[in-house]
Amino acid sequence: MSGVRFTGAPDHEKSTLRRFFLQKRKILLEKNPEKKRSLDLEIQSRLLMSEEYRSASLVLCYVSRDFEIDTLGVILAALSNGKRVAAPKCEDDGSMRFYPISSLSDLKTGSFGIKEPKEGIRPLEDLSGSICICPALCCDMRGYRVGFGKGYYDRFLKTYEGSTLSLCYSDALIPAINADAYDIPVHIVVTDEFIRRNQQ
Repeated sequence: MSGVRFTGAPDHEKSTLRRFFLQKRKILLEKNPEKKRSLDLEIQSRLLMSEEYRSASLVLCYVSRDFEIDTLGVILAALSNGKRVAAPKCEDDGSMRFYPISSLSDLKTGSFGIKEPKEGIRPLEDLSGSICICPALCCDMRGYRVGFGKGYYDRFLKTYEGSTLSLCYSDALIPAINADAYDIPVHIVVTDEFIRRNQQ
């Protein structure tokens, strides 16, 4: 992603940003997978060294697809560190709930081709002591993010009380996103170059 700069619509509409950065992600994966792996490892390292991660007893984490910043390493590290881990599942009523997993074998391919917990696992009710890692194609300097447009995380974050983070390539951190009233910014953006903590 190094050297990629956003040059899309000046109003920074989310649909334009989504298309632009999704394309860049896929190009990076196809043309330079080793560079992607290096950037992803740097982001993972910064996350795992952060105070927010170290103090959390429960990690709520999406399961990445191949073009996303890798979270499988984060999940495995958290389990190895003795933390509880939960992965999201999108429910039929439009909500999202997190289900505990003890290994990657607890996952199956579900909605939108995303890995999610298998049937038979009960969702978590108590999320105390947790951090939530939210997907993002890009973020702005205030912590607003562009995801995949389904709104599951924004609905979840309305009532979530823990620390929220997004993983973002440094070249995908832009000055401003046209946020809607229902958008909820994350507290922390972790990039391959730095961690940005936002005032809420």
